[in-house]
Amino acid sequence: MKFSIRVADPAGNITIFVLGDVPPEQYAPVAAKLLSMEEYRAEQVAFQVPPRMGAQGRIQMMGGEFCGNATRSFGYLLSTQLPGNPDTVTVEVSGAEQPLTVRIDREGGRCETEMPLPAATIRVPFDGREYSAVCFDGIVHAIVPGEAKEEAFVRELLRTVQAAAPASAYGILFLNGENMVPVVYVCDTDSLIWESSCGSGSMAVAVFLALQRGDGEHRFRLHQPGGVIEAAAAVENGRIVRCRMGGPVSLSEEIAVTLPEF
Repeated sequence: MKFSIRVADPAGNITIFVLGDVPPEQYAPVAAKLLSMEEYRAEQVAFQVPPRMGAQGRIQMMGGEFCGNATRSFGYLLSTQLPGNPDTVTVEVSGAEQPLTVRIDREGGRCETEMPLPAATIRVPFDGREYSAVCFDGIVHAIVPGEAKEEAFVRELLRTVQAAAPASAYGILFLNGENMVPVVYVCDTDSLIWESSCGSGSMAVAVFLALQRGDGEHRFRLHQPGGVIEAAAAVENGRIVRCRMGGPVSLSEEIAVTLPEF
């Protein structure tokens, strides 16, 4: 099996984009193999596929989940593929019901993407406490105040959140002031990764904090192991009406890859 890839680095959340034609039933084994290749240090894999909703391009994440960092990185990649290298593109991403707009700042090495609005915010009882969870189409993030805890805690809380809100993927976000440590579980690939940064997780935290502050647009800079992600959420009459997320991103040249047939 031969195809090309490009490797994006959005604040350390290394993402591999597969550009060749890979059958959907082989997404999981191909993604697992690419994630195991130490030279890429990747945390997630996305497959470029034809758009379905009229956008300029589309990606399917390895487990059908939604990912904000992959969205903005793909916007950067797509802009290099289109005539004129536009600074604004529309993209489709698995787990998102509508196309999203990505703005590219090449001189600053940054990308910012529109984000889906949360479908709901819920409270999840666990181990004698209640944790807030922000539900997006395709991924649910639970927010845990304080320093990061051990993996056993993560797995137990994940099971509780999964029972409360079915989704393709889940995040456990440890939030200590402006510092965030994200852990993401993707159901289809059964992968639990302590990520360097998380775009949709950053958005979930921005939603969580903005709702506490009330009406207005609220901006946050979240420091994560791999770098800083900026997220903004606008509240009107106690509801989230706009979401955006961005930060630095870099992109490799095209790389040829050969894998054994699965």
